[in-house]
Amino acid sequence: MAVTGIIFLSVVVLAVVLGISGSKNGSYSGGSADTQSQDEPPSQVGIGGDPRGTAKRLVDGVPVGYAHNQTGAVQAAINYQMARSSHSYFTDEKGRHKTLAVMMTSQALRRQIHNDDTGMQQVLTSLGVDSSDDNELVARGAAMGTRVTTYTDQVATVDVWMAGLIGVTNKNAPMPVSASWTTYTMTLQWQSSDWKISAITSVNGPTPLDAGSDSPTSVDEFSTADREFNAPPYVG
Repeated sequence: MAVTGIIFLSVVVLAVVLGISGSKNGSYSGGSADTQSQDEPPSQVGIGGDPRGTAKRLVDGVPVGYAHNQTGAVQAAINYQMARSSHSYFTDEKGRHKTLAVMMTSQALRRQIHNDDTGMQQVLTSLGVDSSDDNELVARGAAMGTRVTTYTDQVATVDVWMAGLIGVTNKNAPMPVSASWTTYTMTLQWQSSDWKISAITSVNGPTPLDAGSDSPTSVDEFSTADREFNAPPYVG
């Protein structure tokens, strides 16, 4: 029964994390290609991208200043979702608001602040985390790949396939550190001379088979790894 409870809580927490995006699509889809520019069709752009799309500077810790091209839109999408997957994004409300102010369009900012504040608090409550023990929270994300489904010089739609970790390094925690696989679809607009997010949706997967050991890593080992391993860098 204890194991069943952990599995159920894992599903609930991961569902909340998905819901933070604002809405969920019913299938793995990045949108329609009907609005695709005929001048620059979608192409395969790796996570590292093209150096011409590298961000120019940091604002409140978030890379900004992307190239006004498809590669710049892809790098912006990756970096923005990486920022939304960090430990501080879950635990620091003021910092989260600053991060969103950097990455969202002016029209979408208020809605996303409400969605993410509600979602993050639900996750922390489900995990039994408060300000006294938020240092035990593990929250990380890494981009596995990207896909451009539409692109014009004013609007781009980019899918970012992410692997994520969420959980608490405490033996008495209701849920151990668990993995998730999610595809985020980001609609970006060219606003204020940069790529900004106007909408985010998400779906589960693609999820690989776990071919590792039957036993997950211990809480103590996860605590050490989280402390000693730096988070993946932004692609910019």
